[in-house]
Amino acid sequence: MNIEKLVGNTPAIRIDYEYEGKTGSIYTKLEYYNYTGSIKDRMALYIIQNERENGNLKEGQAIVEVTSGNTGISFSAFGALYGHEVHIFMPDWVSLERRKIIEMYGAQVHLVSKEEGGFKKALELAEEFANDIDAYRPLQFDNELNPQAQYNTTGQEIIDAIPDVNAFVSGIGTGGTLMGIGKRLKDNNPESKIIALEPSTLSILKMGMIEGSHMIEGIGDDFIPGIVHENLIDDIVLIHDLDAINMSKRIAKEFGLGIGISSGANFLASVLVDNDDLKIATVFPDDNKKYITTKLSEKVDENPDLLSNRVKLIGFEVI
Repeated sequence: MNIEKLVGNTPAIRIDYEYEGKTGSIYTKLEYYNYTGSIKDRMALYIIQNERENGNLKEGQAIVEVTSGNTGISFSAFGALYGHEVHIFMPDWVSLERRKIIEMYGAQVHLVSKEEGGFKKALELAEEFANDIDAYRPLQFDNELNPQAQYNTTGQEIIDAIPDVNAFVSGIGTGGTLMGIGKRLKDNNPESKIIALEPSTLSILKMGMIEGSHMIEGIGDDFIPGIVHENLIDDIVLIHDLDAINMSKRIAKEFGLGIGISSGANFLASVLVDNDDLKIATVFPDDNKKYITTKLSEKVDENPDLLSNRVKLIGFEVI
């Protein structure tokens, strides 16, 4: 069916900005051009195709996964396409749009509240449920096929579009994007830097926080995924969720680029670590359509204390 033609090879753009009297450019991939509208399509399709081929995912076998959103949407869509019943366990604080989209693909959503144990409890319940119905578990937080998908596709596409790229910035959800793309850039240029971002109110790697909350959906769960290799990370930058949201709002209002919350976080983090020695790439994992019932749909916050309001957006160009 050549479904691969609808996943990957997304457009890349260069965004020019000014911050603290210095001008610079950040390169990013518009991942909402993928099949269901997010970067997670790359990983979900890669896992399903590989696991069907090697026999780990059997014909008609149910798929059970834990996710805060986009991965669930991707597995639900590709599960429908390949004839797999899909069950998604997710925290109940994710946007309503994400839940509804998953259900529109025919998958079943199992919500877990913070009081019930949040994301960690969702992982436990998913494991029990999968054992009961003999389902396949993609285990995106520990499955090396996850970063492998990003290594083989997004990472190579970034190098093809920006041959002298030497840094990659991204938040950590599963860690697949940061690890996969970052390793591909390091293999291309050993001097390349992998820079992670964490929500400032739930920073596990940098600040050692064991609990907290934030509104940057898709990153910053309350544990370190198994596929995250801390020794590959060169630096960590903290972004407040209100800054991430506001940066996304401004990019939409000033450029007409409707991006999700983690995209704003990725861009702002890239600006904060940018210097003359770096040519930074990042990704805009999804668009703004899944966040209509969140603070992203509110007006731009003009608070001058926000870092996002100290960045002057000059323009962008497709590359």
